[in-house]
Amino acid sequence: MSDMVIASRGSMLSLAQVDIVDTQLKKVGVNSERLIISTKGDINTSKALKDIGGNGLFVREIEAALSDHRADIAVHSAKDLPYELADGMTIGAVMRAASPADLLVIKPGHENHLQIIGTGSARRSSAIKKLYPDASVKNIRGNVETRLRKLSEEDYDAIVIASAGVDRLGIDLSGYTVKRFSPDEMIPACAQGIVAVECRSDDAKTRSILEKINDCETQKRFVVERYLFELMKADCSLAVGVHAVISGEELTVYGLFEGRTASRTGRYSNYKALCKEIAEEIYRQ
Repeated sequence: MSDMVIASRGSMLSLAQVDIVDTQLKKVGVNSERLIISTKGDINTSKALKDIGGNGLFVREIEAALSDHRADIAVHSAKDLPYELADGMTIGAVMRAASPADLLVIKPGHENHLQIIGTGSARRSSAIKKLYPDASVKNIRGNVETRLRKLSEEDYDAIVIASAGVDRLGIDLSGYTVKRFSPDEMIPACAQGIVAVECRSDDAKTRSILEKINDCETQKRFVVERYLFELMKADCSLAVGVHAVISGEELTVYGLFEGRTASRTGRYSNYKALCKEIAEEIYRQ
């Protein structure tokens, strides 16, 4: 009999992320089984995210499984989390972060004439329009494998995908030209590259288990980025990015909201004040 039921989406990346959590749970003596949930974002794959509403597109149906006790925990790409979790929910753990960077994957032979670049993200689209003003941005949706197939078969010259997804799936991009964007070029989505484990706030037993598998260093970055994201009260239908770089006690935070950017550097212990300054500066622009 399983000790814990894990709810997640059914994509290969989602299942790979469940594997990461399951491995950590086994280390503390907890077995699990899986409950696969189709979310609004999974069902509607033809429209851009901004056109179907961005608040919790990949999360709310999974949270419902927690709420009605069909599942004990939920595993999410942390960048998919809305700025407010459902009532009675909390993030009990985060796994060690992968790279937060975005990648431009270019079709062979198209390196010198990027005319059509695919992305379904308002944030990525905003950055691409600045970095490649002569290119057109065309909507593309689907999991990593689907988007790579569309790159090969359709009229895209390049697509933008997250480095973390490529790394966790072990996808070989050696047949493509790949550019890794710096945070200055393309500010990542909030908590991009982080796997978050959600549970019911009142489930003390589960929370105590999750504390044992939580990655403390990743949590520091997660807390800062989520705090600024919550201040901006934005969702994935908008061009919003948040990125924190932590080195010892030094912290640098970058924020993006609909083309407006700001950053601050200071001590980690002062992250709330730094984030508030960023939010205020962005809203003044």
